Amino acid sequence: MRGFPLEEYRTRVSNLKIDMENNKLDAILITSPHNFRYFTGLNSNFWESPTRPWFLLIPQVGDPIAIIPLIGQTALEKTWIKNIQTWSSPQPNDEGITALKTAMIKTLPNKARIGSELGLESHLRMSIDDFDRLRDNLKNYKFLNASDIIWKVRMIKSQNEIKKIKKITKIASAIFDNFSEKLHIGMTEIEICNIFKKELIDKGADHTLYMSCASGQGGYNQIICDPSEKKITDGDILIIDTGSTFDGYFCDFDRNYGFGKINKESQDAYNVLWEATEKGLEQAMPGSTCKEISEAMLSILQKAGLNSNNVGRMGHGLGLQLTEPPSIMSNDTTILKENMIMTIEPCFEYTPGKMLVHEENILITTDGFERLSTRTPKTIPIIN
Repeated sequence: MRGFPLEEYRTRVSNLKIDMENNKLDAILITSPHNFRYFTGLNSNFWESPTRPWFLLIPQVGDPIAIIPLIGQTALEKTWIKNIQTWSSPQPNDEGITALKTAMIKTLPNKARIGSELGLESHLRMSIDDFDRLRDNLKNYKFLNASDIIWKVRMIKSQNEIKKIKKITKIASAIFDNFSEKLHIGMTEIEICNIFKKELIDKGADHTLYMSCASGQGGYNQIICDPSEKKITDGDILIIDTGSTFDGYFCDFDRNYGFGKINKESQDAYNVLWEATEKGLEQAMPGSTCKEISEAMLSILQKAGLNSNNVGRMGHGLGLQLTEPPSIMSNDTTILKENMIMTIEPCFEYTPGKMLVHEENILITTDGFERLSTRTPKTIPIIN
């Protein structure tokens, strides 16, 4: 099923308003695409055009108000949002600021406290000049960081969201599980990833918005770049990391494949990663902190001679965005709760400039976790 029932969005706004009240906020101003979609249900790739800003004002009292470019009115009218105010755009000299200011003055009390996307893993999708202009024109109002409040709501997934993430993860898992038979030495990284992308679409995925690929003798030195024209040779290990979507929701996990004769050091490193992932999974349950999961995996990696970890963390939240808070790392004490969806992603640089990475997707349950991605093979798949 595409989209969500009306009650899903009302619940999201109601949950947000509880924290708004606790933080004495009169409204929250939404500008970023994913938060706009989360609270309105608008599904559009029009966000790829940066010309026009979109605003959603969620007051403490009353329903959300959308202040948007005229081009988006018809599309937004198909969502649950009823109060839609527009301006003709592009209009660089006044890109919706007057309309937004007017809506705030009519809706909010004098000296209102307005939360904005100013903090953790957030951004304003409007120019800083316009945001400064808005604040200058509303000197009686106070603009505050509300990113933590928004993420607190978004980190706990509804059953409707979980179903969509399970679907896309199942699709990608089925492809990974049978992918070895489609590979051979001499293929390029691009050829391999194109086969994978086509299978994703054929099996029901909507988009592959992220697919990193790397390969090298016994490992690789990065995990963030697009596939290249490099041909796979004997002794190479290749990684594919896919962030694909169904109805806007992501999977995010990877698999490694060895080609020909893989040296023992690399195979041992793969085995260490597998064990580190197991330790992370064992620790993943309600009440555990991200720090505890990270340290459980680090204990295995460091014992095996971890050289460094240039990835910086070993997992993260997952949902409407490829990566979401929290981060599985030693400085994140976020407590896991039921219905969070997380990635477990240890990285092992076992020799300078040579690393391997594993990644799994899990759902935090009442007393532990449910694995969403099928578990990576215990020993590295070898393609001859």
